[in-house]
Amino acid sequence: MAGSGYFLLTGTVALLFVLVWMFMKTGRVEAPAVDQNVVVWTLQNYGYAILIVIGAIILGALGVKLVGAAGQTVPIIIPPQDYELLAPLIQKGDEKAIGTYVVLSSLSGFTGTFQKIGFAGLPLATALLTIIFAALSFFEKEFLELAKLTLGAFIGSFVQKGQAAPKLPTLE
Repeated sequence: MAGSGYFLLTGTVALLFVLVWMFMKTGRVEAPAVDQNVVVWTLQNYGYAILIVIGAIILGALGVKLVGAAGQTVPIIIPPQDYELLAPLIQKGDEKAIGTYVVLSSLSGFTGTFQKIGFAGLPLATALLTIIFAALSFFEKEFLELAKLTLGAFIGSFVQKGQAAPKLPTLE
């Protein structure tokens, strides 16, 4: 696993070298004309550079995650700061409270963050699509219609989720 992480980190460095080489090869680009759209001009002249930087960030993040995961030889099952909380629950044999702890402690990362605030699943997906289509509508006006449609789907899924949402176990 660590080898894969180092391979991805090497790919990150290679992409950054390619980016520097491309800028050195192409030289300086002139400024856009007064009547030209600056966003379109930037994407036309620097689109490849933006994609290389995004690719380098993704490869670097994955590489760091893999190297970090490989370094964890002994996983921590129960964090030491939670011993005081869990000891009485285990002694009493309170399965519901222990189950709630397991559910809440397993919520991590991107989806776990949104799950903790009750915003996950279909509403989260449609909200992200709405944001993406709204951003794309700055370049092509046709995406505005898709943004409106996904906004309607978001509202519908959010209302539907609110009516029949499964509840997380609580400590009662």
